Amino acid sequence: MAKRGMCRNYKGPRPWSKLQSALYKVIDKNVGFQMHSCSYDIGDGVGIPRYWITIGKNIVWDFPKNAVWDKSDWDFFDEAQGISRLIKAYVDCPKDELLTNVFDDRWQMLPYLLACDRRIGKRRLAQMLGMEEFSSVAWIVQKRLESSKKTSE
Repeated sequence: MAKRGMCRNYKGPRPWSKLQSALYKVIDKNVGFQMHSCSYDIGDGVGIPRYWITIGKNIVWDFPKNAVWDKSDWDFFDEAQGISRLIKAYVDCPKDELLTNVFDDRWQMLPYLLACDRRIGKRRLAQMLGMEEFSSVAWIVQKRLESSKKTSE
């Protein structure tokens, strides 16, 4: 059922929880990654969907707050469905294609997913540090590299 109060699950608990569970299976548990989804009721049964990613207690990515919009027409619900499709495509992507596959990521969420993905090993994490598109998540990559050194000792 929908959550009470200002924020409620936009499509009910089941579809989002399945997608969230699938995402968590590929995420490194040591990073403190969580992805959330809800909808804010703006009246008349209409809600504005929201997705956000936290690392620890810090919100590092937030839709629609930090979304970069072009001047074309867009709709909150279409964008929310697009984000869900991106997450599904990402989870289903084979691990050897993660860094080369072209995803439809107009929300700039992919660097956070890749930086936290346990399917990416130390060698590829180190390669990511040298790539410009991962400069915003370099601290997450460093955190993962440091935690992998501690567990191997």
